[in-house]
Amino acid sequence: MKYVFSVLIIFALLFAASEFNAGNSAGTNAAYAAFYVVPPNYSGVQGTGSFLGPLSNAQRTYQMLIRDSILTGLVGQQITALTFRLLASASSNWPASDVTFTNYDIYLSQSVAPENRSFTFAQNVVGEQKRVRSGSLTITAGSFPFGGSPTTFGTDITFDSAYVYNGGHLLIEIRHTGFTGTSASTDAVLTSTAGYGFLFSACWAGSYTATSTTTQGNFVVTRLNASPLTAIGNESETAGSFSLRQNYPNPFNPVTNITFEIQRASVVSLKIYDISGSEIETLVNNESMQAGTSSMIFNGEKLSSGIYFYSLFIDGQKIDTKKMMLVK
Repeated sequence: MKYVFSVLIIFALLFAASEFNAGNSAGTNAAYAAFYVVPPNYSGVQGTGSFLGPLSNAQRTYQMLIRDSILTGLVGQQITALTFRLLASASSNWPASDVTFTNYDIYLSQSVAPENRSFTFAQNVVGEQKRVRSGSLTITAGSFPFGGSPTTFGTDITFDSAYVYNGGHLLIEIRHTGFTGTSASTDAVLTSTAGYGFLFSACWAGSYTATSTTTQGNFVVTRLNASPLTAIGNESETAGSFSLRQNYPNPFNPVTNITFEIQRASVVSLKIYDISGSEIETLVNNESMQAGTSSMIFNGEKLSSGIYFYSLFIDGQKIDTKKMMLVK
């Protein structure tokens, strides 16, 4: 009976993992995608205000400036989608019926520091903007759930092409036309909240084609989807120089071995994440290691049964991520 019960748990966890990966894939074939909430301290906490920008039924241009110091976990990753969440005071899922923006364009680039934000949109851009999404956007009924404080993030707005983040302050620019239907207010951080104007800032205008504004805006709590790079330029050569093996045993209870191989001297990190993408343990922390094969023991004695992930970082760049299963 105990064996049968364990098998049932394994099948349930495998199904949960497939659902997790499907929900996080954001249209990519990456083996693992993680959620990053900005500002990060509002990941599980309701914001201090609201903003009508990203889900407004009227035209908007909205810029969000994010300081590099709160984006370190994104370095070397490709951002593939974003989304928002409703206010804790929302009384129903949104939208009540499907709504369609004729145009919903998203641009990503580096930016000036949030405290140097300009009301001329172009002056906030550093380098070249990449349009990662364009064209119409249909949000199906009930895509943004209500209930809880904070509420659950809505369905991902996926990109047409990924944006590779290599550090620096980040600028997210959203330009959208209106739609027929009711707007939704999104959870946000007020301009008077600590951190606004240094860690993050925003500005907006009531036009799809605006070039400037006179209005700063509350900063919408935003969830980004990101995944490891897959064979882009020299990234393929770098990844090919290292190997992260499947843990053994897998499933495990409560101890397993994680083995990796490096072919040149490198600074190595090995980190463990739960199914939500939160880091729970670091097995190797920026250690200088010589070429060769290394094995690390991971003990999940204090953890609950479930799906976990482990990622190998080489010289600050995430190389690979694999999935493992703890069954108690």
